[in-house]
Amino acid sequence: MRNYLAAECYKVFRRKYFYFALAGALVLEGILLWGCWLTSSWGNEGMNFYSASTLVAVMLSIGVYATIITSDMVFSEQYKQNTLKNEVSYGMPRVRIYLGKLAVAILVSILAAVVMVVLYVAGCWVLLSHGDTDASALALIGYSLLGAFPLWLAAQGITMACYFMVRNTTLAAFVSVGLLGVVPGILQGLGLLFHPVFETVRQLMPTVMLEKLPNTAFQMDYVGLCWLVGIGLLVLSVVVGMAAFQKKEIR
Repeated sequence: MRNYLAAECYKVFRRKYFYFALAGALVLEGILLWGCWLTSSWGNEGMNFYSASTLVAVMLSIGVYATIITSDMVFSEQYKQNTLKNEVSYGMPRVRIYLGKLAVAILVSILAAVVMVVLYVAGCWVLLSHGDTDASALALIGYSLLGAFPLWLAAQGITMACYFMVRNTTLAAFVSVGLLGVVPGILQGLGLLFHPVFETVRQLMPTVMLEKLPNTAFQMDYVGLCWLVGIGLLVLSVVVGMAAFQKKEIR
């Protein structure tokens, strides 16, 4: 397993895909930082370190959809290129293939998230004014990331399952978006039209829980619920995805 993980990491980090995607995200961060600094320089006292840095907590849902990119990086058109067929034909256990790619996708996601959050918060610290709320801002960011992490893991598990189950990577990406972003809206409609149980289920979807996270600041029972739901969805996605992959004919 260690050799397989090393090979998958080598494959991901030697490609330009990862670096271009991360650079693009950092450019967008830079534009946001520039906008915050510009607003502050115009005399808006409300734009300080606290108000700018805590945008991290508001934008946590972006991490859910970013897992589609990291899954695509790791899976790398393997059905189209027939490389997955070669791995299976070589005798590589399918469990190792599935878990190895999922683990590397999670590693890439964590690395990218750390770089983006650290650089953004550091930029806010350097460019913007400070006050008595600085400690509160850092505490809110830490709380939000603690609750978001398991939900990001769940999203990564769901997107990777889609890439293993759907041969076309573009279609896999659309299916992932549907599961993560469209299904909550459908459940909301069903809850309004038919039964409140659909709304209850919607409240346990990763994107919905991430949107609520900043408003539940420092309620550790809600963080516990995030971990319970996140790990549960991750395990469920792995079981479903791996079962489908075990039965799938690789052509």
